[in-house]
Amino acid sequence: MNGLDTNILVCYLVQDDLKQGRFAAEYIQQVKASGETCFINNIVLCELVWVLKSSYKLSRSEIIDVLEKILRTDAFDFENREAVWWSVQQIKKGKADFSDYLIMKLNEQAGCSETATFDAKLQEVEGIQILN
Repeated sequence: MNGLDTNILVCYLVQDDLKQGRFAAEYIQQVKASGETCFINNIVLCELVWVLKSSYKLSRSEIIDVLEKILRTDAFDFENREAVWWSVQQIKKGKADFSDYLIMKLNEQAGCSETATFDAKLQEVEGIQILN
């Protein structure tokens, strides 16, 4: 397994710099051809969403599409695929950001009985304690 940094994943997905995009695609293809996968950790996913939203101005639905596509790609492995899929499903119906849902799910999986936050966008999620 070979880890990917956010900038490699962004170049691979966006292809706005042809040279870097080609390098990223070739690297991922080489890793896959060798029978290995490229590892994408939770921080990289959160940074990816932030970059796609802030720098590339992708809409919420476009970001959801990107996340679903990479989750379905057999070239990639994830730190916690289950939590990522759950978070993607939550951003489809909720108002909070991907990273907020991922934090909540990872806390739950770690044994936390609740996650405290000031973010009212998470009020619909079970296991959230809104402090006010």
